Amino acid sequence: MSDLGTSGAFAGDVLLIAGSDFGDLGSEQRQGIADLHLPIVMAIDDSVAADVIDAADAMVFDDDDAATIAFVVAGASAADAQPQVREFSDVTSRTITALSAEAGRIATALARLAAEQADNSALVAKVDAVLVRRLIRLRRDRDRFFPAEVFADPAWDMLLDLIAARMEGRSVPVSSLCIAAAVPTTTALRWVRSLSEAGLFQRNVDPVDARRSYVTLSTIAADAMLAWLRLFSSQFAMR
Repeated sequence: MSDLGTSGAFAGDVLLIAGSDFGDLGSEQRQGIADLHLPIVMAIDDSVAADVIDAADAMVFDDDDAATIAFVVAGASAADAQPQVREFSDVTSRTITALSAEAGRIATALARLAAEQADNSALVAKVDAVLVRRLIRLRRDRDRFFPAEVFADPAWDMLLDLIAARMEGRSVPVSSLCIAAAVPTTTALRWVRSLSEAGLFQRNVDPVDARRSYVTLSTIAADAMLAWLRLFSSQFAMR
């Protein structure tokens, strides 16, 4: 690992590395990092490529303060840590604070929906990946008539994409999830981090290739999405 130079640094049992530096590494160097079996906390900017994003276990951004970076590093280093919503009491970025609060509201609302629908045995409307993909296509069709930023809702777009992938039995790399969000990559990655902290998303390392990670819905998020889809399908039968 000595040939990494200044591109990476160890913080306890976590590897801190700039995404741009990681992108410059060759395949053997990347494999060497993977062989360390250490969580990778990556500094993200707009120049980071998709395959680099997929290698990160956690992300920090240029406007994160020391307290936030420390929190992310601590979470990445704790193998049994359960991500939770937190108050960024010392964070300088209003954007991060807003995203975290919104992620918390989403988590609370989905949990409530799942609990309400769990006892509703009469709600048996069929839902499948075809229904979800239709919803996603309809959302993208709006962009033909209105500016995309008018209806930007990356959290919902990612939730829909992940529930569809779950039904299809597919794994979703972080980079693909960013595309599904239909917003700039750094914006999507901030949402991935916030929704992971809220307990809605889970990051999983590819068992075949440790240099690649995937995002899945947590159990509570999946149950809530299925409950909402059943409710939607019962009200709007799609042919």
